[in-house]
Amino acid sequence: MKYIFGLILAAAFISCDNELNVVEDFKDIPVVYGFISMSDTAQYIRVERAFIDETESALVLAQNPDSLYYLNASVTLINNDSGMAYPLTMVDGNLEGYQREEGAFATSPNYIYKIKSTDIDLIAGDTYTLLIDRNDGTEAIEASTTMLGESDLKFPVASNGIKLPFSSIDLTRLTWQTSEFARIHNLSFDFNYRERGPETNGLFEKKTIEWRAVRNLKSDETRVSVDVEGVNFYTFLRGAIPIAQGVERRFEDITIKVQSGGEEINEFLQIASANVGITSTQDPPFFSNVEGGRGVFSSTYDLIIPKVALTNQTIDSIKDGQYTSELNFTN
Repeated sequence: MKYIFGLILAAAFISCDNELNVVEDFKDIPVVYGFISMSDTAQYIRVERAFIDETESALVLAQNPDSLYYLNASVTLINNDSGMAYPLTMVDGNLEGYQREEGAFATSPNYIYKIKSTDIDLIAGDTYTLLIDRNDGTEAIEASTTMLGESDLKFPVASNGIKLPFSSIDLTRLTWQTSEFARIHNLSFDFNYRERGPETNGLFEKKTIEWRAVRNLKSDETRVSVDVEGVNFYTFLRGAIPIAQGVERRFEDITIKVQSGGEEINEFLQIASANVGITSTQDPPFFSNVEGGRGVFSSTYDLIIPKVALTNQTIDSIKDGQYTSELNFTN
């Protein structure tokens, strides 16, 4: 399975808006988004254009693929340390499983640029440059980032078979080792369970809900620890799973997900968070590390640990505890 933060920065790390202000004298402004990752099966880059036309509505232009995309562009990833260059191929994101949400922009085709991870040498700590040539006589667009290496869960210890404890009166600590170039982290849990009732004809159906426990945790350390309040786990379950008569539910397991991002994502969020609320400005500054355009090019890594068990005490609390006893868990 592919785990990416998203081709648009509304995904994963981005919890507040940092809009690109394109109302300037430029007629044609390249907009670039991409996160390269050693944990993904393929690398994707979005390249679009934002521009002003004095004679036609921007809403009309946004629905025209010829106006939205650089159809003759060449997109290349270059390993600055080895000098190797890797060309990307333009594909329709809709056919890759990344449908564009309905809105102001044309949803089909949904062009993005792709290279399989098996076709590029991804090396932790190396610097990669994204080079975009529009092949129209204009200057090339560039952005660079340092590749994040692997992350590894250090506590609880996975080799002994993890059993997570969540107590309504205590904290649950998790610790992971991460890349020296990682600057920001998310921690979430997929709660996997089965459910049966009148609507399923008595047959169990698999269900999953995601608890985003920690968001946008900034750290310069390679060993990161967080303490999660157990009571938040139970209140999340109570809010995410509806109370229903005649329904039986059984817990299966937990998937731990740690997402780490590079310095560029951290800087983007710092500027975004500094311009919200009563202290924000009408024309806030924006972050971009794309030379000759706008956008963010960075590196990420997703640590995924599936099939994690809960302690017997935690399972009993889900079944009979004050927050979740009405959810009808039987194990």
